Amino acid sequence: MRVTLGWARCADNVADILRRGAWYPIVEESADGHVVVEVRQQRVRLSRTDVTIRKEVPDHWSVVVRTGVLRPTMGGRGSDVVTTYAVCPLCHYRQDVAGKPASVKCVRCGANSPVDWTETC
Repeated sequence: MRVTLGWARCADNVADILRRGAWYPIVEESADGHVVVEVRQQRVRLSRTDVTIRKEVPDHWSVVVRTGVLRPTMGGRGSDVVTTYAVCPLCHYRQDVAGKPASVKCVRCGANSPVDWTETC
């Protein structure tokens, strides 16, 4: 059984390494200001300055605002581009959200969890 020392979520400047909005288990901490998180059964070493850390298991969807060039991927002309998605706290699935729902049901794992609208990634 894995021992989790907390949970870490990446800052925007390391979003290419970790999925934005997803919380990853911290499996190791070092005195030099780094943590090691587990990503798909691989260990990734990151500076503490590049992550947000929490002790409690994530139980809310994280909200991520898309950046860069946005293009509709489905539908045709006149389709709305969804600029916000949420990340499931259990399976890390990314799901488009419209409006500001209080909770969302994950289409992948079926979990119905509240949405954390207080902070966006």
